[in-house]
Amino acid sequence: MAGEMIPIVMFVVIGFAVLGYFYWNHKNRASIMETVQKAIDQGGELTPDLLKQLGASADPRMRDMRRGIVFLSLGIAGLLCSLFFGDQEVVNGIRAGAVFPLMLGLGFLLVWKLNKD
Repeated sequence: MAGEMIPIVMFVVIGFAVLGYFYWNHKNRASIMETVQKAIDQGGELTPDLLKQLGASADPRMRDMRRGIVFLSLGIAGLLCSLFFGDQEVVNGIRAGAVFPLMLGLGFLLVWKLNKD
């Protein structure tokens, strides 16, 4: 019974993480729009530079590097975790699950390296 709960819990946790990301992103955009609305209501001047700074995100090149390092670390951690189990079925499952973030991290680092802008 406990063995069947592991994938269920894993997908539920991944779902909550994705929902949390989208909720945080929505809340951030709503607060920016609220700031702009307050500035308009108070008669403040909204220059294009100010609007650009309010909606500015992190440098895409640095974001790719950060994501690459995080995913690469998750993949390596999964592969290292597979060394501690004796059951070959469990080891193969962990390794198969670790390859995805590992390759995703390598892809992000490749994009970071190739992106010169």
